Amino acid sequence: MSLIQTGLMRSCTLVLLTGLLLSGCSNSDKQEINSLLDARDLAVSNHDIGSYTLLLIPNYAYQGQSEFDVISRMNTLFKQFDAIDMQSSERVIRFADGDHGECEQNYLLRVQADQQWRQIFQRERILLTRTKTGWKISGGL
Repeated sequence: MSLIQTGLMRSCTLVLLTGLLLSGCSNSDKQEINSLLDARDLAVSNHDIGSYTLLLIPNYAYQGQSEFDVISRMNTLFKQFDAIDMQSSERVIRFADGDHGECEQNYLLRVQADQQWRQIFQRERILLTRTKTGWKISGGL
């Protein structure tokens, strides 16, 4: 075998092994991320700021928004509306590496104030980071 062929085989093997490593752990990781995002929907729907806070990576900081800013914004939302219903759908989860991922999803947010329901439907991109205690939201809020 020539040096070029050997180099190509090594490169192909490395790419294949990296792909297998990322795809091998991604099914359980995807399940955990889906559970995390379902828990977010539930925490928002139940006005449960304690549960919502646990979903965030410690010291969350993304595009000028701190963990305090995100929690304060959610508290304001909870106080502003009598009822909230959040449902996400059409999730696409991708992994940058073994410890970082992102999820693009649609969400329907229905809010009730003064006995009137309003709703917003949007697509969002949530960044995720693996921690010692599992996947956490690390950006996009």
